[in-house]
Amino acid sequence: MKALLIVDMIHDFVDGKYGSEEAKSIVPRIKDAIEKFRDGGIIVYLCDSHSKEDPELQLWGEHAMEGTWGAEIVEEIAPSKEDFVIKKRTYDGFLFTPLENILRDNNVKDVYICGVATDICVKHTAFGAFARGFKVHILQDCCAGTSKDEHIRALEYMKKIYGAELMECDEL
Repeated sequence: MKALLIVDMIHDFVDGKYGSEEAKSIVPRIKDAIEKFRDGGIIVYLCDSHSKEDPELQLWGEHAMEGTWGAEIVEEIAPSKEDFVIKKRTYDGFLFTPLENILRDNNVKDVYICGVATDICVKHTAFGAFARGFKVHILQDCCAGTSKDEHIRALEYMKKIYGAELMECDEL
């Protein structure tokens, strides 16, 4: 079984506080990836959802605060009722979340990761998957970084260090 992990496609990172044109531009391709996973995989949304005491806020300031518009998934790729939505408080979608259990319960062996930011939460979630023995695939045209250079650097890092397969959405 395979899983599509959609990382932080929430308003604050797409069209809000830390949003960008690059993040907006990947929404249609992620929508395509979702459709390709509907019959033969599971879909998991990993969403920053912070409270006032989260250490990350000291570095980045308030963002994706739990219960706010900024922490909501963008409407164009809203989850359906069979999808999983996991709130996370750190960069890594596995850390302090039920993600690993959900993947194991569904006999997932391969994870396909997309979203933002390539060089932060996508990269750390890829490490979480790699460290737990999942085969990591990065949908590089469905990811956006904090900059183009950081995006490219993170992709190369994940390929070299985690053995991630870099691929395009059309290859699914």
